[in-house]
Amino acid sequence: MARHRQVNKALIQSDGAEPRASRNLALLLAILVIWTIITIFGARLIYSGDVSLGDVVKTGIAWQILAAALYLVCVIWFFNWRDLGLRGPQAGTLRLLWLPFLILGLMGMLAILSGLPPVPVVVMILLNTLLVGFSEEVMFRGVFFSGLRDRVSIWPSILWTSVAFGAVHVLNGFVTGDFGMATIQAFAAAASGLVFIAIRLRTGSLWVAIAYHALWDWILFIGIAGAEGAVPEQVNATPSIAAMLLPFTLVLPNALYALWLLRGVGRSLPLGDPKAI
Repeated sequence: MARHRQVNKALIQSDGAEPRASRNLALLLAILVIWTIITIFGARLIYSGDVSLGDVVKTGIAWQILAAALYLVCVIWFFNWRDLGLRGPQAGTLRLLWLPFLILGLMGMLAILSGLPPVPVVVMILLNTLLVGFSEEVMFRGVFFSGLRDRVSIWPSILWTSVAFGAVHVLNGFVTGDFGMATIQAFAAAASGLVFIAIRLRTGSLWVAIAYHALWDWILFIGIAGAEGAVPEQVNATPSIAAMLLPFTLVLPNALYALWLLRGVGRSLPLGDPKAI
């Protein structure tokens, strides 16, 4: 029997698949709580007073995000988790992402037309959004989702991962001081979570989700930074209804397409699902 298991393991590894490691719910929640403390409350230690998310990503390296990313790297190394999808995409799957990347291109064109911030600001935002993309995707579509798949079926794993991802964004209110806008961001983030998980599952690669997440945030924040430079600062200005609905306007087409990509996911396991390995 022992020899039979060893042969099966060798066959699995020879196909390039990654062995799964079980994660209980308590461990997942503990990892998420520590990650949240580092990410959100670490910002309170670094910045004095309330600060916008735009200022966080453009004024210097976001050390709290870097620390959270390094924390996750240590967790993955310590537990030897190799089933998180940190590999290249399955052949032919990138063409499925034509709509998300088309929307990304349209956002980029709008950012260029509205005026870009100085090059050093663009580069700094890129560095920080790469960190954000890595940290958030590894935490949610990597560790959290893969752990849930050890415990529950695919759709609860998708929905719980997306809800948790959105809920964490409410805590941005501790950084910005604006819990109303943070709540709006949370709903938009939950919808974005569907896009990221669809990318993760259909391509079989967490790296693709990380890259898309980072590019999305990069284009969004350079657009915000460019607009801030073009419009005179107004004292006590309140966000317009259009500005408050903008996150949903940008995310909605992607979220609907993500649901289409995830069609039938309960009947057949997608390429990137850990249970399909």
